[in-house]
Amino acid sequence: MKLLLDVHHSHLIAEALSQGGHDLVAASLDPALADLGDDELLRAATCDGRAVVTENARDFDRIVRAWPATGEHHAGVIVTSPRRYHRGSRSYPANLTAALRALLTSPPQNPADWVHWV
Repeated sequence: MKLLLDVHHSHLIAEALSQGGHDLVAASLDPALADLGDDELLRAATCDGRAVVTENARDFDRIVRAWPATGEHHAGVIVTSPRRYHRGSRSYPANLTAALRALLTSPPQNPADWVHWV
């Protein structure tokens, strides 16, 4: 499974997981991705076969509910809780890196249109 981290998540997560052999891209390191709106970010990720990792639950929930009506599909959305993975905490980004590592070792079986909360 390949992932794209939304701009609000640390690029250090992508670096740490990439060192472990996982395929991650951090939108915060790519100006073309960083400037995309949520719909466009999900489309870009899907075109590359990537699930988006985001804490923007409200907007991505709206998008993934609307897309099936238009025939669009996505490669997955992983929603993170800002309470559990608070960017100001000393345990971040290590705690989110560990949660994503666990998910990457046991990914969802259906590769399309899935949403997972961590």
